[in-house]
Amino acid sequence: MSMAARRFPCARRGTQIGQSLISMMIGLVISLVTISAMLVLYKTMVEVSANASRSALRDGQVSAALLAAQMELQSAGFGVPQADALASKLALRESGKQLVWRYKTDLATAGFVCTGLHLVDGQGLYRLTPKACGDVAGAAWASNERELMAGSVAFFTPAQKNGNSYASAEREVGAMSLAPGYVFSLKAERQCLPYMQQDFAVSPMATVGQQVALERDDGSAGLFQLCLPNLAVTTI
Repeated sequence: MSMAARRFPCARRGTQIGQSLISMMIGLVISLVTISAMLVLYKTMVEVSANASRSALRDGQVSAALLAAQMELQSAGFGVPQADALASKLALRESGKQLVWRYKTDLATAGFVCTGLHLVDGQGLYRLTPKACGDVAGAAWASNERELMAGSVAFFTPAQKNGNSYASAEREVGAMSLAPGYVFSLKAERQCLPYMQQDFAVSPMATVGQQVALERDDGSAGLFQLCLPNLAVTTI
């Protein structure tokens, strides 16, 4: 009996024992496919997480800008005589893209101040810096006389996208945005005070309040609708 037969008594002629090169290659291919799938899953999860973070940040920035805009709007008509025409206190321009109003910063002074909000498609929401004026019709602002409140991603250059918290290198999916199509609109409402303070049964000669809304031009969606307590349209 040969030495090989003594060492491997169960082996037969033509039977291979141990791992082959083909089995090792198959195992390697399976391992590579598994690792590739795990890397793709990891990359997808990281992108989803990063996108959610950017969207949340942008939502907060846009919400803060809209809240600041509503706070600014509360000054519309403050200190202006009620006898003055509404058109001299509040006006829409540029097909609803610009809203301008007049007010007083100090009741002890005689002069008035005008300011406003300006929506620029593809750029964002701007605040028009306050300036002295006689009425809203004569107030005008240059492009360098406005302050960005909430920007559009498309407006920034790549360098600005990296250094500006208003934007990111990619457009956020699902994030709140000031997309083209939003306009300001004026509305007259009887129930303009909060918590139904108008009791029309007791006081039928109630004042119709002035409201301003920021909504889609087709009325399909809106970002806010706000009463202006210093302005009154008429009485009924």
